[in-house]
Amino acid sequence: MKLRDMPRDLLVMTLTMIVANITGNMFFPFEALYLGSLGATIQDIGVFFTLQTVMSILFRVGGGWVSDNLGRLQTIAVGSLFGLVAYLGYTLAADWRWAMIGAVFGAAGSALVAPSFQAFTAESAPEGAVGSTFGLVEGLFLTCQIIGPIMGGLLVEYYGYTVMMWVATGIFVIATVMRLWIARGRRFVLGDLRQSHLGRDLKALVGIIIAGGLVTWLFVVDGLRDASAQLMMPFLPDYVTRLGGQSESVYGLLFSGMTVVTVLAMVPGGMLADRHGEHWGIALGGGISSISLMVMIFWPTTAGFAVAFALFGIAGALVSPAFSSLLSKAVPRGSLGMTYGLFWSALGIVAIPSPYLGGLLYEGVAPQAPMWISAVVIALTVPIALWRLRRPSTGEVQAVLSVDQGEPAPLQD
Repeated sequence: MKLRDMPRDLLVMTLTMIVANITGNMFFPFEALYLGSLGATIQDIGVFFTLQTVMSILFRVGGGWVSDNLGRLQTIAVGSLFGLVAYLGYTLAADWRWAMIGAVFGAAGSALVAPSFQAFTAESAPEGAVGSTFGLVEGLFLTCQIIGPIMGGLLVEYYGYTVMMWVATGIFVIATVMRLWIARGRRFVLGDLRQSHLGRDLKALVGIIIAGGLVTWLFVVDGLRDASAQLMMPFLPDYVTRLGGQSESVYGLLFSGMTVVTVLAMVPGGMLADRHGEHWGIALGGGISSISLMVMIFWPTTAGFAVAFALFGIAGALVSPAFSSLLSKAVPRGSLGMTYGLFWSALGIVAIPSPYLGGLLYEGVAPQAPMWISAVVIALTVPIALWRLRRPSTGEVQAVLSVDQGEPAPLQD
């Protein structure tokens, strides 16, 4: 799919996602350092990220279900209001423990917005071009990761964390207003959210995940990847800045450079998934991710970090559209929001201990220890992806549809 072929509603909503997530990418690369400035130790940071993961798990299933029943755009608007409270919570926090208020509302907002936008993208994609649609949308979306880290790094280095957080909050206000404007006039009835439907839909989707088919293996592969990422990512800022000798602005540039690579490779990554099968994108991305971690371990210099982050960018461009495309083909479209929410919640359960264990390894063994373990585990996903993550046939999709007991609630957008 080309930009001129993108449906108008999808294009406009993608623009709001970019604006909103510029702020997230101003803050996210420096979140661990910000918590440290509020008095958190390395182990405190591990505990904070672990609790953050738990909250995301608790909220995501409900967020996806709300999206399926209330409507994609309406749910995104409500999620933005939660996100605004989250930014205020982080910005006004006087201690790292108070920042947990921001984490709670941030998890709730993300639980509403993320599965809604994923499902909205899948439903807007033309037949036979799901992978390339995700590639284009995610490529456009990732421009926020070019702008955000540079802005965040410069603001932190020259003005401090407080100024950076207030600027991020102000930009997020703009995104919230845009989303509320887009959702205006659409049906918004809380009575559409029926508890009986939640129990029915949840039971059906849990059955799909544990049935031993394609969705089960998607869960296994992405669970291993997610657990590995959570093992080392919270401590990457400290590794690159303190141990690697890089400044905060250089760290921001590394993230932005990684995103430039991802944006350039995202559409080709989606085309690879459409033409040759999603399993190839997921497998190749896993192999490249493992290599990038090895580069970071053995070449901890500015040049080495640049190469490693560029490889990370290529890997993300291969895996992300392939995974989103394959999952959207494996479940009923009327339950896509809850599927994404439940899937990410289940993955989060797998990753709960990872930040805490990563902190113990980082301090107690060696700063490279979490990276070593992550590289090995991610490498193990390559043969699994090639063996098990094949595109479902029409008969397999019909079998999945038959699991759903009753019709999914109609969308209101």
